[in-house]
Amino acid sequence: MSEQEKMVETMPKVSVIIPIYNAEKFISETIESVVAQTYPDWEIIAVDDGSTDKTPEILKEYAKKLPKKVRVVTQKNSGVSIARNNAIAVAKGGYVAFLDHDDLWMPEKLEKQVKLLNSDEKLGLVYSDCDMIDHEGRLKKGSLFRGKMFRGDVFNELLYADFIPILTAVVKKGVLDKVGVFDPKYKIAEDYDLFLRIAERYPIDFVEQPLAKYRVHGGHASRDVKTAVDEDFQIMEYWLKKKPHLKKELKYRIKLKKTRSYRSLIWYYLGKHEFRKAIGEIKNFMKVLIS
Repeated sequence: MSEQEKMVETMPKVSVIIPIYNAEKFISETIESVVAQTYPDWEIIAVDDGSTDKTPEILKEYAKKLPKKVRVVTQKNSGVSIARNNAIAVAKGGYVAFLDHDDLWMPEKLEKQVKLLNSDEKLGLVYSDCDMIDHEGRLKKGSLFRGKMFRGDVFNELLYADFIPILTAVVKKGVLDKVGVFDPKYKIAEDYDLFLRIAERYPIDFVEQPLAKYRVHGGHASRDVKTAVDEDFQIMEYWLKKKPHLKKELKYRIKLKKTRSYRSLIWYYLGKHEFRKAIGEIKNFMKVLIS
C-alpha cells in the first residue's frame, strides 16, 4: 500500500465548499489549487449560484473529468451563505473547508491543517495566515494578517476583531452540526458570525505560515462599509447581551473597536462626498469618545 493510500485510510475526507458566481476567469485556477493538494482525500462541492457566464460549462467539464472528486450543485442566485449551507447539507467529509471562487490554496494547506486538527480532538477550527494577490495572481506586499494570531480560547479576541480569513478555515463537520451554519441575514459578516459561535464552544488553532492566496481585484462585489459596520455592531451587541460580563471585561477594547468603525464610516462618506452622513458619523464617533 502506498503512503498516499495509507493517508486516505487513516485521515478524514475534507469537503471543500466553493460558492461560485460568474467566475469564468478564475474558477479553473481555483479548482486546480485544490487538485494540487498534497492531502489526497478531498471532495469539491461547487455551488453555482445562478451564473450567467461560462461558469456552468467549466464546472460541468470538471465534474466529468473528476466524477469522484467534484460535485456541482446549482441554485438560483441566492448569495454565498445559502450556497455554502446547501453544500454543507450534502458534504460527505468529516472536515469542511471553505474557498471562494477566485482565491487559491497552497499545495500543502490541507495536509498541514488536517494534521493539526487531528492532533487535538477538542479543536473545532484551524485557520492560517494568507497572502494577497492581485487580479493577475501577482503577490501583493504583506500578508493578510499583519498582526498577532490567536489560539485556544479566542472568543474575546475574536469579538474585538475578526482575524480568521474564511479561505483558510477548516472546520470539523460535527462542530457545524452543533453550532449551526451560515446565517443568510448577514450579507458581509456571515463568516464572522459563524466563527464566533464556534469560538464560544471550541478551542481554535492556526498554522502560522500563509497557506492560501486572497485575490484583491475590481471584480469583487462592492463591500458596503456601512453594511459591514452595521452587521459588526449587530453581532457584537448580540454577544454582549448574551454575555453581559464582557461589557466590563472588554469595555476599553469595545470602545476602541467602535471608534475605529466610525472612523471608517467617516472616511467612507467623505470619499463619496456625502458630507451630511459623514457629519452624522463624526457625532457618533464623539459620543463614543466621551462615553
